[in-house]
Amino acid sequence: MKLEKEILRCFRAGVIVIDMSGTVIYRNEIAKKILGNNLVDIGGSLRSSSSENAFHRSLLESLELKYLPARMESILPGREGGTRRMIGFTLSELKDGRNNRTGICAFFKDLTHVEMAEENKDLDTRLRLLGQMAAGLAHEIRNPITSISVHCGLLRMRCQEDTQIASSLSHIESETGKVESIIRECLNFVRPPVLNLSTVSMTQMLERLVADTGKLYPKISFSLRMETTGPVHGEVDEIMFEQALRNIIVNAAQACPPDREGKVAVAARLSKGFWDLDPADKEQSLQTGAGEREYFLLISIKDNGVGIPENVKDKIFVPFFTTKKGGTGIGLSIVQKIINAHRGVLDIVSEPEKGTEFIIKIPLRSSPNA
Repeated sequence: MKLEKEILRCFRAGVIVIDMSGTVIYRNEIAKKILGNNLVDIGGSLRSSSSENAFHRSLLESLELKYLPARMESILPGREGGTRRMIGFTLSELKDGRNNRTGICAFFKDLTHVEMAEENKDLDTRLRLLGQMAAGLAHEIRNPITSISVHCGLLRMRCQEDTQIASSLSHIESETGKVESIIRECLNFVRPPVLNLSTVSMTQMLERLVADTGKLYPKISFSLRMETTGPVHGEVDEIMFEQALRNIIVNAAQACPPDREGKVAVAARLSKGFWDLDPADKEQSLQTGAGEREYFLLISIKDNGVGIPENVKDKIFVPFFTTKKGGTGIGLSIVQKIINAHRGVLDIVSEPEKGTEFIIKIPLRSSPNA
């Protein structure tokens, strides 16, 4: 125990631990230096400051999450009216001897620090180089792919009566289409998401996606439940956000069991908090002094498949990891990037033989019934 305390004391990152009530039960010296006037002493609750402190709110939100994001960023209010600061943090569960969650541990650094700025600059440089390399490879690969497709078309016109050749040409075209799809996904992954925000009808987008996916998978029962009093509009990048939703809905359809009726249930509702809290805590946690509370849209996409195995759950957002035959392992990584770019979070609830539920929550940025 003494050694563990020494390790935490010497840790180069800030460490803060809260229990399930939101009370601080531990923080190290680095945490005190980073948080400054945002620090809550041991024994104090984060709930009283969550409305104006995004970092505290994120910690409280994490208590409700089944799947903890590996990397998050948040803004701290400035010291004594100074400029705001950005911190990056990682979350992990605090568990008791029976493997029950008893709290949340946050490990964080001040991203405005010179050392972190240099690390980010180096990372940005490497990502740009990776993007340039991927774009170059995509160009070199797409040229022969295009040539193959053109010659397949020419051969098809000359060999219309030869069913064997026609079948082989269809196979070649299918495989080249897969290569093109992989190239497109790789480019989307290495490019940083740049949002082109516009006011979009979220109601119409969900209706369209459920209808379109239902046509692709006619043997699966799709349902959409809008738990709202009227049309919901939000400020999103329509193309990107629709791509993210489509990816999850298609994944849900593909996860449905082949031996019984497959079901995909999509539901959406509004809230004025990031996650729904107990009624007694809601006003205290979400009320913002002078301003209005922000509207959020929660979208649930649930299937009745076999669920995600425990040994796989922590890997599904890892780039290039896939359990699908012929899958690229990039789809869910791109989904997470798009949701995070919209200041949203993505949560997962999965039970063996009962199915998986993906839960997306994003701020609408505008009046919910515009």
